[in-house]
Amino acid sequence: MENKSSNPLGNMGGKQAFGFGLVAGFLVLCAIGFFVLLGVILSDDTTASDNPTIEATDGPEKFSQCLDSGEKANIVKQDIALGSSLGVRGTPGAFINGYMISGAYPLDMLKQVIDTLLAGGEPDFDFLKDDDGNIMKVDMPELSDVVWHGGKDAKVTMVEFSDFECPYCSRFTDTVHQVLDEYGDQIKYTYRHFPLSFHANAQKAAEAFECAKDQDQWMEMHDKLFDLAKASSLSVDNFKKAARELGLK
Repeated sequence: MENKSSNPLGNMGGKQAFGFGLVAGFLVLCAIGFFVLLGVILSDDTTASDNPTIEATDGPEKFSQCLDSGEKANIVKQDIALGSSLGVRGTPGAFINGYMISGAYPLDMLKQVIDTLLAGGEPDFDFLKDDDGNIMKVDMPELSDVVWHGGKDAKVTMVEFSDFECPYCSRFTDTVHQVLDEYGDQIKYTYRHFPLSFHANAQKAAEAFECAKDQDQWMEMHDKLFDLAKASSLSVDNFKKAARELGLK
């Protein structure tokens, strides 16, 4: 009886073995090509997801150029210097006809000051006093490039120094809106910058405000930025998204 070899190739003729080798080699090359292509695709996906600048040009052109260039950084710096010279040490810090409100005081306390001023009196409340018992009042200098919300000829003026990433400021901005809604043209309000150094997004948020201010939408951007802050979503990309939603150029 003829014994057959256990090696299948050994039972093939020369042409069969050669053909089998060609097919096997072709399959190996296909497999190698597949895994190389898969590696390239995965590498591209990882690069795209890790690159935070991919969406950086999605904002409105004029606003994005303003924000990316950092051209408003010096305006923010000037506000910080002004606030410091007036005695602002933390945020929020507001001045109502020069009377300093240091902290996120509730509506009823702000109303005490405003109602007294509208009645022609001088506020004398403990929460307006410093540690030595003195009323904290400053002579507010002329503000550069100031724009007001409210009555142009209002008797009561409110100047707030604030930080878009400060949680107390987010709370206080709701109170500010209550004041503006309740008093209407009897009060005028403006916002100034005092971003704290340990708030990573506050500086660029302040610059985004100034870029929107160039297009007469500072109060609208003010509200958008605080909405983002409350959602813990402050970022340059989201500032640009907010600008698009506001219809900025």
